[in-house]
Amino acid sequence: MMKIKNLKVVEKFKYFVILPIVVLVVGIVMLFVPGMNVGIDFAGGSIVKFDLGDYAATHQEIKEDVKADIMDVIKEKGFTISSERWSGDDNTVLELGLLLSLDGNKIDLTDATQQAEYKSRIEGTEENNFEDGLSHIVETLVLEFNEGFDEVIFEYDFVGASAEKLLKNAIWATAIAVVVMLIYIIIRFTLSSGIAAVICLTHDVLIMLALTTIFQIQVNTTFIAAVITIVGYSINATIVIFDRIRENKALNSMKDATNEEIANKSVAETLSRTILTTITTLATILALAFVCSLMGVITMEEFALPIIFGLLAGTFSSVLLAPSVWVLLKKVGAKK
Repeated sequence: MMKIKNLKVVEKFKYFVILPIVVLVVGIVMLFVPGMNVGIDFAGGSIVKFDLGDYAATHQEIKEDVKADIMDVIKEKGFTISSERWSGDDNTVLELGLLLSLDGNKIDLTDATQQAEYKSRIEGTEENNFEDGLSHIVETLVLEFNEGFDEVIFEYDFVGASAEKLLKNAIWATAIAVVVMLIYIIIRFTLSSGIAAVICLTHDVLIMLALTTIFQIQVNTTFIAAVITIVGYSINATIVIFDRIRENKALNSMKDATNEEIANKSVAETLSRTILTTITTLATILALAFVCSLMGVITMEEFALPIIFGLLAGTFSSVLLAPSVWVLLKKVGAKK
């Protein structure tokens, strides 16, 4: 096992906090310009599907050109595309997620007129017989692109902001989990350890949100799953370090040692375990993200990338922040 002597983690705490602060500041700026990339699960919108049929299954090389033309038509109609993917047995069904907005203006869910205009631009009306809808326009475009397309099957689903209830439940579940973790850590270790662990968990979630905003990764229901996963995973490395701190405090050779020395020693003794565990997990997630990217599985890719952000943030906080916060809280407690 790798051991690093004279590791000064606590003494360099003020330098380590600079990186998270910079990431959070950039994330806050990006939150307003250009804004968080919110999926239709939260913002509402629609999913349109174009089944290109058997010809596309045997002529895979033309699919991307057809997709580009379809997306150009949709953008000209004033829609904002939030997601895109191929599905179906032969990957011949193009699925596009459209945000609930027209010409850059958000549609009011309580305004029936705005909703009617939104739906009319997608599916047309009885009066114009789909002449102004995407169904007719895209079908005509694809047929002109290549005579091999006998028919383009068009499907459309309107999606409200259905994830709001899920988000509330996820927040409640996470809050309850954090409280239970806090109680457990206080009982098993100390109050200072519990508070330090919760502070680091908060750091991990905020960094995940900031990086997701910076890289414009879509925030949807899979992101909620990623956050909950990281909350459960990140606490493990922190508990390992606090457990080693408790063991070192009980040693006769460390009775005269300061909290800083105990924290530094504990980090040095658990560093190899934390790094190897993170690398192993990270390699698996990176492989998943790479395969999903090749296969065009956007949903899993959007899950994998936030998980990677959370892993890096969790390792950073567990090793470089948690012991220092514990020492700081012990000093505050001693003064009081």
